[in-house]
Amino acid sequence: MLKIGTHDTVKRKPVPASLVLLGWHLLAIVAYIVVLSRQSHERVHYVDSLWDRMLVFGINVGAPWLLVTLIAGLILLWLFPSKKGQIGWPVLRGSLAAIPLLLLVVAIIRFVPR
Repeated sequence: MLKIGTHDTVKRKPVPASLVLLGWHLLAIVAYIVVLSRQSHERVHYVDSLWDRMLVFGINVGAPWLLVTLIAGLILLWLFPSKKGQIGWPVLRGSLAAIPLLLLVVAIIRFVPR
């Protein structure tokens, strides 16, 4: 039977929790761009298209709220302890710190046109 050693995994440094938090934010931005790319660019007379309205919404409303959720996530990350016996996994800490972002996505998703 093949024995699997843990000596190589012990030496590795874990992913920083702040990088996990940043990854969640980048995932939300990419998802918004994918939804934006699926919207129509057609204009009816002189009225803005759905694509134009979503782009303006993303820049004027989404970007500041993403910054607010990033700052709130960094504060939560600072508040979460990383000592033994408490939340020690950086991926779990980063994901828990992304809760404000996930709540923002849930709140905004109902406004996305289908």
